[in-house]
Amino acid sequence: MNSVNEKIFRAYDIRGTYPDEINEKAAYQIGLAFAAYVRESGAEQIVAGHDARLSSPVLARSFIRGVVDAGINVLNIGLVTVDMVYFASRSMHLPAAMITASHNPKEYNGFKFMRKDADLMGLDSGLSDIKKLIEEKLPIGQTGGQQGAVVEKSIENEYLKHVLRFAEFDYIRPMKIAIDASSGSAGRILKKVLGKLPVEYAPLHFNPDGNFPYHEPDPKKEKNLLDLKNEMIANHYYFGCAFDGDGDRIIFVDEKGNYISPSVIGAIMARYFLGKTPYGKVVYTADASQIIPETVNIYGGEAIREKVGHTNINKRLRMEKGILGIETSGHYFFKDNFYADSGIISLIVMMDILSRQKKSLSLVVPEFSKYVSISEINLKIDNPEEFIKKIAQNFEGYEIDWFDGLTVRTADFWLNLRPSNTEPVIRLNIEAKNELILQRVKKDTLGLVKKFNQ
Repeated sequence: MNSVNEKIFRAYDIRGTYPDEINEKAAYQIGLAFAAYVRESGAEQIVAGHDARLSSPVLARSFIRGVVDAGINVLNIGLVTVDMVYFASRSMHLPAAMITASHNPKEYNGFKFMRKDADLMGLDSGLSDIKKLIEEKLPIGQTGGQQGAVVEKSIENEYLKHVLRFAEFDYIRPMKIAIDASSGSAGRILKKVLGKLPVEYAPLHFNPDGNFPYHEPDPKKEKNLLDLKNEMIANHYYFGCAFDGDGDRIIFVDEKGNYISPSVIGAIMARYFLGKTPYGKVVYTADASQIIPETVNIYGGEAIREKVGHTNINKRLRMEKGILGIETSGHYFFKDNFYADSGIISLIVMMDILSRQKKSLSLVVPEFSKYVSISEINLKIDNPEEFIKKIAQNFEGYEIDWFDGLTVRTADFWLNLRPSNTEPVIRLNIEAKNELILQRVKKDTLGLVKKFNQ
């Protein structure tokens, strides 16, 4: 495959370590291939943006050079959040690329691609075609030697108008919040968004720094929330939140610094949006809490279970014309955001919800905390599919489905065991009616894991 490592093609994007797995040569070839791919749909221009990683500017330059050498024009919007790329793709009806490794550590980088109108691409929806084009060793200048042009453009003002449409200014109350931007690309645009809202905020790590000097840009890991939690404890805030490296993932904590499950946040959002759009459809992942479908059903909506994965939720929400998509990694997808996810819109929505209820987050959460669950456990297992089949044999007589890995359900608990699409691990999630049942199921399941992983 020329000088491009096959391992970097993942289920939902291209991702690997820099410079051994992804480098300038690979970025150039990926640019050539993406240009050839979008040309088949009649596109003559693409949008390109990048995150704050140290390697992102150089990879962006190489990628863009590949695109223009293939005769396609590039609208370069520079350092942005990934949802700003979604916005540019939809508002200008153009294919787009974001150079980013999302929440991964600093040595990683990669590419997120979309067709026009923010139609996200995965391995089964375009990425495999790009991989094939690279394998075919594309020649440079496929349009008779005519190069494309590069135009530098800021889309911040247009993006601000878009996200602020989610703010109900008649309802949002003055409040004090703490926000950790994780030294990623969200900090700069957050300042401008929050400057338009009646809020006071404590900015933690707002300056983009690809070294991520304070902590990894993955707020799903509680160790990376320590700075935010300490700030919450030291001062008085309505709530707090933390973003990932490219701004599409957001995790919330209450005013006491307690981590709030994305499933609970998703259920809170579902009630809110169903109040605006009765009978709406809400898409949620197979590893999400049962509180989501229960909440959706109570408030008259339709809950749709989908396989875990960014592109899976996006495409199902788009297909169903749903109102909200929920992924347990902290991604929330909105119909009015072109069915794409956005951490900044999620923040605005939660501000509106809490303002309407005139309650702090800790007072809203208990209503949606019917169940208890473990923190997701990642298991390094050889031959994951065979291993999961062996585990399943020990649950004969239980309700089982294979929709996304193995799911076992009883009246008291459910568990899901599935291979990751982004890492060489198996992920285990368990939820139960109470802590006693949860710990018993966890102990028994890990006992099976030890038994069959020898």
